Amino acid sequence: MKSAERGLRDEKDVVRRLGADAGLSEGDALLYLRLLQEGHIPASQHGKATRLLERGMAIVSGDGKRIIPVHPRLGIANHYRTWREAMVREMNERRMRVDRLILELIPLYEAATNGASHKVKE
Repeated sequence: MKSAERGLRDEKDVVRRLGADAGLSEGDALLYLRLLQEGHIPASQHGKATRLLERGMAIVSGDGKRIIPVHPRLGIANHYRTWREAMVREMNERRMRVDRLILELIPLYEAATNGASHKVKE
């Protein structure tokens, strides 16, 4: 890749940050940079770009022959939004599992304590 010609000072750092901050795999980060630098890849490489397409960071051209990048402002925002939605969904699901676990454990506690409150003996 011709980083200097395209304005990237440190491509490795950008790939690292796309991973660490935006949650992309190294392969997806490299492919997104390639799309940004070259403007497109052939649609025959659709398999390589599946995750970028799913995350809204790339789209198929109107003629179906190319995969083109989405502007970074929108593409990374799309990816972040979908990541955030997945995280919120996972947190809600985990909370429901924890609530069910609590309901399962309450009878154990109540049986062991016979429903009596614990008093501190003086």
